[in-house]
Amino acid sequence: MDIETKKAGAVVIGAGTIGAATAWHLAKRGVRDVMLVDRNQVGTGNTSKAASLMTSIRHKEAMVPLIKETYDNIDEIENLTGESVGKQTVGTLHIAASQTTSRTLDQLREIADRHQVPYQELDIEQLQEKLPWYNAEKAVRTLFFEHDAFVDAYVLAKVFAEAAKKEGALVIQNTEVLELVRQNKTMTAIKTNKGTIETPIVVDAAGAWANQLSLQVNVPIPMAPVRSIYWITEKNENLFPKDQPMVSMPDAMAYSRPEAGGLLFGLREENSPHFHPDELEKAPNSEFLGNPEDQWDIIMEHGQDFASFFPGFEELGIENCITGISTYTPDGYYTFGELPNVAKGFYVAAGCSGAGVAGSGGIGRMISEMVLGQELYADPSAFLVDRITDFDPMSEAFGQRCADARSKKKDGG
Repeated sequence: MDIETKKAGAVVIGAGTIGAATAWHLAKRGVRDVMLVDRNQVGTGNTSKAASLMTSIRHKEAMVPLIKETYDNIDEIENLTGESVGKQTVGTLHIAASQTTSRTLDQLREIADRHQVPYQELDIEQLQEKLPWYNAEKAVRTLFFEHDAFVDAYVLAKVFAEAAKKEGALVIQNTEVLELVRQNKTMTAIKTNKGTIETPIVVDAAGAWANQLSLQVNVPIPMAPVRSIYWITEKNENLFPKDQPMVSMPDAMAYSRPEAGGLLFGLREENSPHFHPDELEKAPNSEFLGNPEDQWDIIMEHGQDFASFFPGFEELGIENCITGISTYTPDGYYTFGELPNVAKGFYVAAGCSGAGVAGSGGIGRMISEMVLGQELYADPSAFLVDRITDFDPMSEAFGQRCADARSKKKDGG
């Protein structure tokens, strides 16, 4: 559609899960004429490549209320739209295979207790029943969070966008934002390849490309695009039943979930590649990011620990290897908020740190409450965009800091 010149109460740039959720939260709270703008289609960017583990309890405790909000949002938008997001409630197994990791499970228990999230300790027999492929005798302790789920992130973004439309928002696809316009450090408009939208509120949820926009108004976002990678095995429904739980294995620096009769699993790289936004394709594509040989080299170099817990791993066929981009921050937290003294009315909603799908609804609610000046439902201090200072988000050195944060991450997806 041609825009020419239009007016909006708020414009959200980027229609992944975070952007679509933000548009919905703004519209449902009464912001008139919300526009959700994407240069491609809703949910077709890096959102579509997410592993989408919605692990509810994490060592970064500040994330927990935001993830809980996303779970609540899913029920609400499914009821509002009549559409399913494809949520698969299979639970999460946090498995400790060492005394050191066992002590970290104590921390997870304490966090779960504070947030009233139920769990249970499993013995060896219970673990083996739930996870046929795993060598349960190597487990020191196992916590099971039975209400955890995974989703299809592409579908979640679509349903958030449909819910936003139900609340009066306009979804504008195949439209690229070219320029942010401000006067006297206050947002006034955005310019797109199809026209200008006048607006006092702009939310930058453009993912890996968010800094390309934010730097136009002198707001550096403390994040960088970092490669995420996972593999999908051949089908074997005896080893991988469809209701098999998701798994967090810190001792192997690995995670997994069921995938259409196979197993989706991810391994942490010692040095995850990071990219300048200019290096990334603007349109969705299935090309392998980085060196194509990495998909096998990583398994050979870093899959041995995983294989030690999975006796049949080396005989199992691999059907696919998926790479995408996560926007990591140096401390592994989301990044959002406003810098009103620099660009009033400009809000950041980015820095997914590998948990953007899980926290999307929570981030969207937080942004909407900030925009409207409402009391915030959770403490935002760990996530604020100005918590990290004196950095160049486009520099090699800063990109490496962000890549290191992914390489050292042990829990979640």
